[in-house]
Amino acid sequence: MLNSVDAGRRLMLRAAVYPLVAVVVLALAFLLLGPKYALGALVSGVAVVAGTVLAAWVGLGGGVQAAGSAMIRMFLGFALKIVLIVAVLAMAFVWWRLPPLALLTAIPVALMFQVLALARR
Repeated sequence: MLNSVDAGRRLMLRAAVYPLVAVVVLALAFLLLGPKYALGALVSGVAVVAGTVLAAWVGLGGGVQAAGSAMIRMFLGFALKIVLIVAVLAMAFVWWRLPPLALLTAIPVALMFQVLALARR
């Protein structure tokens, strides 16, 4: 086996920290437009990071398992991540009335930095 479960956990931690830093920088940039814009960027960006942590916890939390069980846990973690992001976006749009530009800009930024963190060796 090339990668241990512990190495996977470290990789997922890095995949959560990089996007969080990028989202904070984006929120600081949106602060020039107003505090609601900065809050919108933070809310949706943190939702992506929280979804990543949740997916890692579900997907990698079972230790060493058979391939079928591991794949089911990974898919379940990904599905929970998507549900979390959509639920937070819905709350931010409907209840908190945060600006859509900030909400929708932070998601691709966070996901892009997540991919860059996973691609880095």
